[in-house]
Amino acid sequence: MDTPRELEWYLRDHFFRQAGKGRTQFQRSAIAGEMTSLYLRYRGYDPQQLEESMSPVIDDLVSMQILRQSGDSLEVAGALVRMQCAKCFYVSYLLAEKEPKTCQRCSGTELHEFPKRK
Repeated sequence: MDTPRELEWYLRDHFFRQAGKGRTQFQRSAIAGEMTSLYLRYRGYDPQQLEESMSPVIDDLVSMQILRQSGDSLEVAGALVRMQCAKCFYVSYLLAEKEPKTCQRCSGTELHEFPKRK
């Protein structure tokens, strides 16, 4: 199973990609199933075990005010931006209004917008 840090990265990636399709609200109980169907990395995982592993990570995202929760419903609290670190090339998904523009891996401050697909 992934570390909480890896799970957080994949969750942020999922929320970013879904927001690009106009979706900003999620059912907490359905996220693990979505991840197992959309991400090759999670295809072999049991959705129930993945949900249990993701629960503290989602709770952290709620406490950091990246997500808002109402019952089983989660909503991204603003626009996520995808930035790439000039130092280590790590891709970070940051909530533009609430998080400092620092790399989530090396804490570098020189981040650039991640190039869009052509």
